[in-house]
Amino acid sequence: MVGREARSLVAFYFFYFCALGAFMPYWGPWLASVGQGALSIGILTAAVQFSKVLGPNLWGWLAQGFGSARIVPLAALLTAAGFLALELVRGNFWGLLFITLAFSFFWAATLPLVDATTLDWAEREGRAYGRIRLWGSLGFIALALGMGLLVQIWGLDVFLPGIATFLAVAWWFSRRLPYPPRSSGPERVSLGPQLRDWRLWAFLAAGALEQASHGVYYAFFSIDAQAHGLNAGWVGLLWSWAVICEVLFFWFGERILRRFGLRMVLISAFVLTGTRWLVIAAWPGLIPIFLIQSLHAFSYGAFHLAAVHWIFARFPAYLRSRGMALYASLVYGLGGGLGALAAGWAWGHWGSLWAFAAAGILAWLGLLGLIPALRPLKRGVAAII
Repeated sequence: MVGREARSLVAFYFFYFCALGAFMPYWGPWLASVGQGALSIGILTAAVQFSKVLGPNLWGWLAQGFGSARIVPLAALLTAAGFLALELVRGNFWGLLFITLAFSFFWAATLPLVDATTLDWAEREGRAYGRIRLWGSLGFIALALGMGLLVQIWGLDVFLPGIATFLAVAWWFSRRLPYPPRSSGPERVSLGPQLRDWRLWAFLAAGALEQASHGVYYAFFSIDAQAHGLNAGWVGLLWSWAVICEVLFFWFGERILRRFGLRMVLISAFVLTGTRWLVIAAWPGLIPIFLIQSLHAFSYGAFHLAAVHWIFARFPAYLRSRGMALYASLVYGLGGGLGALAAGWAWGHWGSLWAFAAAGILAWLGLLGLIPALRPLKRGVAAII
């Protein structure tokens, strides 16, 4: 992994996820610090997710005509500007909602298109996607932990400029990525054959439920941890440990998929995700919570790696950016958005115990769509399925 293309991909993922690592643990606390209540935090977190419903599909369609090389850098730059603009409306819910929808819409353009670029490059070069993607997880760890220390020293004033800075660096490297050609297939193409396969919809519905179960975690885990007496440093450490486990899965993930098969990995991911939320609901103490955070390797790492392989195999090369966009929009956008919205309501009405318990049940319900969706393909990646 020494070529310029590999270095650019590694750097983009690292700095992009530095921004995400600063955002995810401290978005809820930052919103609370500017006067937003539980329902407002849930709505604003949902806004980030809902922007991914329309955004990735629109950007995937535009990328087919204009090329990802034009869209990704522009989107990264506008996202950075959006975070800085939040400073102008920090106490106003409607202003926060408008700007959050705007920056999230552009943010939604980047990762699905870069993931499609990386998978295409890895296939051409004989490399493992997971070993490129893990650098994003390392970036997340660096800032989830580092931002906790910065917040302890300087407070949440570092939140917005820190994220904007890392997105600006990601923009710089996005200009150097090995994007595929603008057109590598027929002039007019349709997703019709893929969209008529019921297994695709069953899989996406299952994935949406799995991601919806994360809503309470992303919006309220940091707040819950602080309510149990942990300071910002410990909160950052818990997030970082979770993503360290995710990194380990990405490093060995391709080997695990070949050894156990995509079906077993995905089913395990759903079962262990539900288990994770139920343990957090009970909050048995710092050490058990620290240990249960290791299941992030499955609830995110295993799920995402297996899911992108499953989606990648179902679309021809010239439709893969749109396939990844469809996956991102319905699983992370719709599923994550509904989960965050429900989490805000559940947290306000039920409290932490039942909000996390409901999330665990939601993840297990996803198995009802996942298992039939994973019936063997007649063609494609039989080796890992």
